[in-house]
Amino acid sequence: MKFILTFALTSVLFFSALYGLILAVDPYNKFGFNLFHFETKAVDFARENKFNQVEHGQKAYTAFIMGSSSAHRYLTSELNRLTGLISYNYSTQSATPEDYIAMTRHVLTKYKPKLILLSFGFEELSIKTKTDDMFYSSPLKNYLKEVPEEEKDTGLFNNSYLTLEAIADSFKVIWVNLFGTPLHAYLADGDHVVGSVPKELKINQFGYAGFEVDPKRVNYLKTIRELALKNNIRLIVFTSPLSLEHLQRIQSDPELQPSHELFKKTLVDIFGEVWDFQTEAIAPYNSVEYFSDSNHPNHDFSTMVLKDMLGENPGKIGILLKK
Repeated sequence: MKFILTFALTSVLFFSALYGLILAVDPYNKFGFNLFHFETKAVDFARENKFNQVEHGQKAYTAFIMGSSSAHRYLTSELNRLTGLISYNYSTQSATPEDYIAMTRHVLTKYKPKLILLSFGFEELSIKTKTDDMFYSSPLKNYLKEVPEEEKDTGLFNNSYLTLEAIADSFKVIWVNLFGTPLHAYLADGDHVVGSVPKELKINQFGYAGFEVDPKRVNYLKTIRELALKNNIRLIVFTSPLSLEHLQRIQSDPELQPSHELFKKTLVDIFGEVWDFQTEAIAPYNSVEYFSDSNHPNHDFSTMVLKDMLGENPGKIGILLKK
C-alpha cells in the first residue's frame, strides 16, 4: 500500500512538473506564455508577430493578403509591382474566417487599405474545422466581437500539450534559445523565407471529412464584404491552389466532390466573383517546381497566381467564377 501511494504521488509530482515546464515554455504559443522570455519557439506564432508588425508598422500599407499557410508565399514586392500599392502579407497558419474578419477590423483601425486579397482553402468554411487555439491566445481575438469573451478563454489543459512531441519541442525551444541561433520564418512586410525544394510532391493535410458549411463563418465573410464596400476597398477572393493529385482525390470522392462544389458556390454567393485555382487547369504545374507540397504553392508559383488575377498574365491558371 505504501509503495502504491508513493508511486502515485511521485507520478503526480512528475506529471505536474513536466506539464508545468511545457506551459512555461508554451512551445506552440497556445496560451501566450513566455515565462523565460525566449526569443523564438518551436513554431513561429504568426498571429502575434504579424499583428505587432501591422500594429506598429512604419509603412502606409494600402494592400493586404490574408489566408492560411498556403498564402504565405505571395511576395509583397510582386504585389506592389503589379498594383502600385504598398502591401503586407497577413497570412497565418491554420487561419479561418475568424482570423480574416479580425484582421480586417484590425487593419481598418490603423490603415486605409485600397485592396485586400483573400485566399481560401476548402476546409476553412467547414463547421468541422476548429478555430486554431493560437487565435485565442493572440491579440486578434479582441477583434472578433461576435464571440462572447468567456468563449474565447482556453483552459490550461490542452490535448496537443499532452504528447511526447510537445515535451520534445519544449526542450528544443530551451536548447535553441540558450545555445543555438533562433530562426524566424517571417521577414519584413509579412513575407516568408524561401525554403528548400522537396524531392517529391507529397499530399498533405487532406482533412475534409464531414464537410458542412458553417453559417457563422458565412456571416463573418458577409461582414468582411460589407466592410469592404463601406470603406471602398477592392476585394479579390480566390481559392488556394492544390496539386493535381490532391484535387483529383477530392473529385473522385463521392462525398467530397459535391462538398467541394458547395464550398466554391458559397464563396461566389457571398462575394459575387471568385478566382478558382482548384481546377484541372493546374495540371501543367503539378511538380516540385511549383509546389512545396500538395496544398502549399512555392514563391514562384504564387507570383504566377498574382499575375493571373491582376492582369499581367490573365486567366492562364485560374478561372473566374461569377454569380
